[in-house]
Amino acid sequence: MRLLREPLVHFLFIGAAIYLAFGLFAEPVEDLQDDTLVVDAGEIEWMATSWYKRWNRMPTPQELDGLIQQYIRETVLYREALTMGLDKDDVVIRRRLAQKLEFLAQDLAMMTPPTEDELQMYFDEHRDRYRAPMRYTFTQVYLDPDKRGDRTLADAEAIKAALISQPEAIDNAGELGDEFMLQAWYPEKAQIDIQKLFGSGFAESLVELAPEQWQGPVLSGYGTHLVYVHGIIEPPPPEFTAVRDRVKQDWEDERRETMNEQFYARLSDRYTIVIEEITPEPEKVAAVREPAQ
Repeated sequence: MRLLREPLVHFLFIGAAIYLAFGLFAEPVEDLQDDTLVVDAGEIEWMATSWYKRWNRMPTPQELDGLIQQYIRETVLYREALTMGLDKDDVVIRRRLAQKLEFLAQDLAMMTPPTEDELQMYFDEHRDRYRAPMRYTFTQVYLDPDKRGDRTLADAEAIKAALISQPEAIDNAGELGDEFMLQAWYPEKAQIDIQKLFGSGFAESLVELAPEQWQGPVLSGYGTHLVYVHGIIEPPPPEFTAVRDRVKQDWEDERRETMNEQFYARLSDRYTIVIEEITPEPEKVAAVREPAQ
């Protein structure tokens, strides 16, 4: 089983599976010239199943016939478009086909699920990612710069001095400031929650403040604040069992991205890539950007 987890084996398997899938399901070019269009039982079953997944019931005979006629219409137009060469140099088609190959490679790469040991190792290497955020309990006093103008910073220093000299005033500290739509006291808020309330600048400044002392001025999008951090709660270390599902999802996402890049690198090694040098002419660029009136 260990052999199946080797990257080289994965690439060989993916490559073989892709070419096998192409051989089984791709329509040969010469078939496009055939005037016969067969809607086989597998296609009809796929249509009915897709309908059921969307509407939670099987299609009626009339609805199924409509699906079949739509499939025939799309296939006829598709074949004629290929015959006319409409797929050539089409950016949308090129990107879509590239995406389909990437998706196929990713899906095949994920056919071997991670073991518990692999998930545990991934968790150990990224433990901080799963740690619960620090939580802060704080009081803030708001000073409105529109109201106070040039006196804002001086008033902030004066109010801070008063609060420091009268520790008991902390319970009503908000009354020393200006009217504000947010509350003065917040218990056990994570940084992301503080950011949503006061903005990123305020949140980043607050988490750097030492606890149990008045500090500031601290700026936010609203104005100027004095802040007192009552306490900081540090969460316990994360347990693997509690976050296993997140670990598995992250492992799969990272694995998928890594395998996709490695798969592309191996494919691109088969090509000699030449990029011609060109010096854009300002007149031509302007002509492209500014259509004629």
